[in-house]
Amino acid sequence: MKKLLPLLLLPILSFSYEINFNKSFSKVVNPDLLNTYININVEKKDESKVNIEIEKFNDFMKNNKSITLKNGSFTLSPKYKYYENKQEFVGYVGSLRYTAESTDAKKLNSFMDELISIKDSTKSEDVKLNISNVSWKISDELQNKSYDELRLESITWLESYSKTLSTKLSKSCEIKTINVNESQNENIMYARAEMAYSSKAKVAADVAPINSEQNININPNFTLECK
Repeated sequence: MKKLLPLLLLPILSFSYEINFNKSFSKVVNPDLLNTYININVEKKDESKVNIEIEKFNDFMKNNKSITLKNGSFTLSPKYKYYENKQEFVGYVGSLRYTAESTDAKKLNSFMDELISIKDSTKSEDVKLNISNVSWKISDELQNKSYDELRLESITWLESYSKTLSTKLSKSCEIKTINVNESQNENIMYARAEMAYSSKAKVAADVAPINSEQNININPNFTLECK
């Protein structure tokens, strides 16, 4: 009689592993906000005269309704000249700064023209008006909306990819973590007179920079667990 050897049943061992990778997602947008930086400097021997000139500009800006003004600041400092290791007080320097923003190039140009007219009306070399290059930028609203859309796109893509991977590997691949890194975009700068200080500069002030497309990017890091 033959002796039957018992059949040894070994469990099929399964193992799990993680897949970690990055993938970039991008969206093309048109910058929707024009901005420029304004700096008014006044030098006078008398502090009160500095304040009088500064107030002409500040009153106009406070009453402005056509554009958005941000980051306003005013400083008043004594000015000295130096010779033979000595300093001599020569007066005061007042500086008024603002960032001007608008979605409408005509309104921004009109605002700058009025500033130049105020400067011309002072008829003084002690009053200097500086207007920086105009640039297009992506507003916070457009940027946040674009990031939200890209996050949703990345999650949708990952869900589809995990299902495809599960089928190909004959495993259950599930999303474990998603970490999103947002890429900041630099403003687009355009040629324009860096200093507009008289009526001669008004021609330059009426030039609107050309809008150009920009990419908004995210580079999320994904971790999938397959088992």
